[in-house]
Amino acid sequence: MFNPFKETWKIEVIESGSFKLDGGAMMGSVPKVLWEKTNPSDKLNRIDLSMRCLLLDNGKDVILIETGIGNKISQKFIDMFCIEQSNFPLKDKLKKCGYTLDDITHVILTHLHFDHVGGATYFNGAEIVPTFPNAKYIISKSNWDAAINPNPKDRASYLSENFISIQKNRQLELVEDNQKIMDGIESIAVNGHTTGQQLIKITVGNQHLVFCSDLIPLKSHLKIPWIMGYDLNATQTLKEKTIFLDEASEKNWVLFLYHDPKTVAVRIKKNDKHYEVVDEYLVYE
Repeated sequence: MFNPFKETWKIEVIESGSFKLDGGAMMGSVPKVLWEKTNPSDKLNRIDLSMRCLLLDNGKDVILIETGIGNKISQKFIDMFCIEQSNFPLKDKLKKCGYTLDDITHVILTHLHFDHVGGATYFNGAEIVPTFPNAKYIISKSNWDAAINPNPKDRASYLSENFISIQKNRQLELVEDNQKIMDGIESIAVNGHTTGQQLIKITVGNQHLVFCSDLIPLKSHLKIPWIMGYDLNATQTLKEKTIFLDEASEKNWVLFLYHDPKTVAVRIKKNDKHYEVVDEYLVYE
């Protein structure tokens, strides 16, 4: 079972569902003849993606990182993105792990794109409300500002129904970039994909796990030039990836992958040409 912090944190990998996006958009300028070897596409050129959340429990705090796509979606939306999940993904998956929605004390969101934050709220039959009534929702201030005033390139990814009720219910906690969130948990700000994305780094002693979100969405993106077409600034992403992966290699970080359909996490080592995977945790391993 995946858990690099067995003596300190109980960890649960929460597979909230899957969906598909255009392979070319996910791989940017990389030709299909290269990326289809590792990420085969369907007849509409879409590749499989997971929405893999991470639960941390230290006996006092129960922290959920990311919330999947949620269930406030139309059939048209489901068909467009080929979404596969249960009717109430997080409630169902948490129940299997022995938790309820009420148990979650903190929800940390890397950024507010719909495939990461949709499960943060739900429609209760009368209105849209936060999914976790007892939780603080922790979001970077810079990404919150980007979400409520989106630019034309990623406006379609910031859907207000996924996050406005968090503020209305006074459960929103905004943090500055590169901040300690709580003991053993801190953020790493990266802005190439979207303004204010915060990677989440968990540290116990000399062991480190980083929730890579959309800086490294798939194992394939460990290759430096493989950068999503969705990113606002590919050149900035390239710089951020290089700095991040160099440090991850040097310090032997575990890199947790949100979108890879088969690989939960990896450790890497830099060689002369690229970053080699030296340890890999697979789904259901």
